[in-house]
Amino acid sequence: MQARVQQERKKRKKLTPILDQILNGGPSTNLNILGITQKKDLQNPFFETSSLNRVIVFKYPNFNVELAEGASNYGDRNAKLSHERPVETAIYIPNDETMPQDGGYAIYMRQRDSEALLQRYVGVSADTESEAIKRDIQKLSIIDEIPSLDPFLLKTTFERHKIEIDEAYLDMADGEERKIKSAISERVQPIVGRALGGSAADNSKQSQRFVDAIWDPSLPEASLFIEAFKIERGEVNNVFGAWKGVSFYQQQFAINRVAIAEIIKWFKSDLSTPIDIRMNKAFEEQLKMFKTRTQKRMMNVVSNINQIFKDYDNCYQQFIEEGDPIPFRSFLITSHYRYWILGYCCTSLIHCRNIFDRAISQGVRGQLSFEAMNEMLTNMDSTLSSQANTTKDL
Repeated sequence: MQARVQQERKKRKKLTPILDQILNGGPSTNLNILGITQKKDLQNPFFETSSLNRVIVFKYPNFNVELAEGASNYGDRNAKLSHERPVETAIYIPNDETMPQDGGYAIYMRQRDSEALLQRYVGVSADTESEAIKRDIQKLSIIDEIPSLDPFLLKTTFERHKIEIDEAYLDMADGEERKIKSAISERVQPIVGRALGGSAADNSKQSQRFVDAIWDPSLPEASLFIEAFKIERGEVNNVFGAWKGVSFYQQQFAINRVAIAEIIKWFKSDLSTPIDIRMNKAFEEQLKMFKTRTQKRMMNVVSNINQIFKDYDNCYQQFIEEGDPIPFRSFLITSHYRYWILGYCCTSLIHCRNIFDRAISQGVRGQLSFEAMNEMLTNMDSTLSSQANTTKDL
């Protein structure tokens, strides 16, 4: 009886766009600590504070302007690092742990009263004398250092801080980490040869040590690389982290590009006309405008991604082929902000793909009803927006 009541509640509850993203956005958008902890019999839960293991961590965009069209000027020798983080981190605390879709409360980590809210809702405080709570607050701070919650980024970031996380919270396919590191290393090795002279490129072991230094800037080989590119010591982690992040998203986007192109193609086809459009003729033009706006936003996100990768590739080629290090150094120094923009762009496209796949799976031969189409567009439009509409009560 209770199970049937819960099923009825689930059926009639319509998720808001942001709650849909929190619950269904996938590992790039959310870290479902609640769900993973409930399903697994873990000896080492993510947090030491039990109340924090009943939350879902999520990311959302928060910037006002789109990227400028066209390539940036990377010839500036005096380029400075930007510390802006245009993607926010929040934790969602469901009212009912067994029914997270029924709503709850969200705490945004950079909001002014976040510390007081963390103490009120999950019982953790930065002023505590408890070492366990201090370590948990540090974990939240570390999560806030990265623009998305991709398991690869989570793992490498926590490894840099010498913190072990149970593999259950890092849902990576077999060999995925090795493939990503290998792809990034392939791009790094020619740079090492150029930056440090032929001897590093000629000696594979020495070259590999320089590649390893990108993953661990504390290694002695990193100092020569830092000096070659005139990177300030205090900025090394940010620069190297952003470099790895841009390389990661480049590989991730290559995997998802085809699926995104298929969604855009579907928008332009007759399949995007709702099956019951005749019954909703009065709203047909409004729906067309909504569809066009969502499609344009998706294409704009794709354009932003392509522009960043085009800039990266151009700067890379100028250094490798022409021996001019200035554009590549400028890209590295300013890559932190672009890394975060990429995080938002790539994550939003992945969530759009999830939204589309779920909608089509419930459609009829690739077509949707008017209501399903409108709901899909609403959720996509929200996740593609660079200024998320957020609220504490969800």
